This record gives sequence, structure tokens and C-alpha cells, in this order.
Amino acid sequence: MSSVASSRADQRPSRALRRAAAAEGRVVRRGPAQAPPELVSRRLRSRTWRAANSWWLAIPALGLPWLAFLYMGLRGRRPRWVLAALGYLVAMGGAATGLGLGLGLATGHELLFLVLGSLLGAGTWGLGLVHSIMANSTWLRIKAAFTGEPALEAPTTPAVPPAPADPVSGLQEALREVVRTANRHGGRLPDGAVPAVREVEDVLRPLLAHVARRGAEVEELHNLEAIVTEYLPGALEHYLDLPPDYAETHRLPSGLTPAEELVNQLRLLVDGSRDLQRAVHDHDAQKLSVQGRFLDAKFRRSDLDL
Repeated sequence: MSSVASSRADQRPSRALRRAAAAEGRVVRRGPAQAPPELVSRRLRSRTWRAANSWWLAIPALGLPWLAFLYMGLRGRRPRWVLAALGYLVAMGGAATGLGLGLGLATGHELLFLVLGSLLGAGTWGLGLVHSIMANSTWLRIKAAFTGEPALEAPTTPAVPPAPADPVSGLQEALREVVRTANRHGGRLPDGAVPAVREVEDVLRPLLAHVARRGAEVEELHNLEAIVTEYLPGALEHYLDLPPDYAETHRLPSGLTPAEELVNQLRLLVDGSRDLQRAVHDHDAQKLSVQGRFLDAKFRRSDLDL
């Protein structure tokens, strides 16, 4: 048990090591680090090293295979060896129980319990010793990979959640895409359609930049989204879905052709964009006026007179 305690103490990082690792931006964790492959190979070829690290075989030889496998399973992090330790412990307990009953009973079955207990104990001892000898090579490979120094790990940086998407920047990109669509299909669109789309862009592009600087209010953002993502691209898409001859010659119930209807809708969007621009600036001016009245009421000269 003292050897187990000393091995755990060897794995505990010293204060100096923790300070040095902190200076390098690394983290010290408990447990041995992996040795370099050349060191592992040199250890396994050394008979002296193999003999010095096979001392644990004395434990099952003394009749305690469960203790040996418990030590190896915990040190080498092998659950199978821990389970084997539990099995040997149960078997040794059964052997001790049989011997105890054989020595304590006076019913005529003492010899039977003594024989069963002795056979179970001897079998457990022999099986544990053979099992230990077979497992020693695996244990030595595990032990050879230990450097005896605490492992150093790079600090784990917490994941930074992505910044929420800016709705105004999305509208700016959507407006650019609508203009690209109009330019790309300029030959299909009627006269006056592409200039109207560009007029809408000339109004909304600086308006979106202004709103992005000071922050968009809910109603403003709703109106901008309606024009940029619904009304303007929708008018172009519906027109481009029509056959060219039909769009230019067919008369709608209103008496207009689809081409004329598209130009009318685009002109309405130009006027609506200008109205929205005016409303945004009027709102900003109103806030400035409200602040001016507040300042006038708070700092007018009559209030400052002594």
C-alpha cells in the first residue's frame, strides 16, 4: 500500500511544475504522461527494468491475487483487471468460508467443507498466479509508457457562441441581390424598370446605413424588410415568370399590360421608399426636438438665476 501511495504522490504535480506550466499557458493534470516511443522500447529491452517492475508478482504468490489485480487495474486503468480482482476476492472469501465451516462444525461434514475450502483456495491461488504471470507482459508495456511526470495539456478555450446576425446587414445584401437580378435580366424587363430599381436602391442604401449606425426600431425594420425582401423582388420574379410576348402584349383587367403594371409597381416602391426615408428622418428630428424642449425646460435661464 505504501508503494501505491508513493506512486500517487509521484503523479501529483508539484507547485513549481504548476507555476512553470502556468507561465507557458498550459494546464497540469493528474496522471502520468506518455513516454517517448524510444524510451518505451529501451525500458522493455532492459532486463533490470523488467525485473524491478515485476515485483507485484509476489502479491499473488503470497495468496492475494485479488490485491495484485486491483492494483494493476486501478493503476493501468484496465476495468477487466478490476473485475478479475473482484472475482478472486469472492473466490478467496468462499474458500475461507469453507475452511471456517469445516473447522467449526461438529455435524460429521467437517471433512467435506475442509476439502472444498482447501481445493477452492488452492485453485484460486494457482489460477491467480498463472493469470498474473500472463498479464505481466501487458502490465510492463503499460508501465513502460509512463514517464513518471504529470502530463501537461494545452488549456481548453471555451467555445465562443456566434454573434447574432445583424438584420440590417442582411437587408443590405438582399438589396444588392435584387439590383443584380434587375441588371442581369435587363433585356427582359420593360423600359423604366431597371432605372426604377436603381432609384429604390439609391434611397434605401443610405437609409439602411443610417439605421445600422443608430440601431433599427421594430417598425422601421419591418417596413424595410417588406420592401427589400418581399415587394421589390416579388414584383421582378412574378414578371420574369411570364413569357415575354404575354408580358408585353396581354391586357389585364385594369387595361394595362404586365410590363406596364410592373413599371407602375416599381414607381410606387420608389415613392414608398422615399416616404419611409422621410419618416425615419422625421422621427429622428422629433427625438431631437423632444430633447431640446427638455433641455429648455431644465436649463432655461430663469431656473439658473440665483
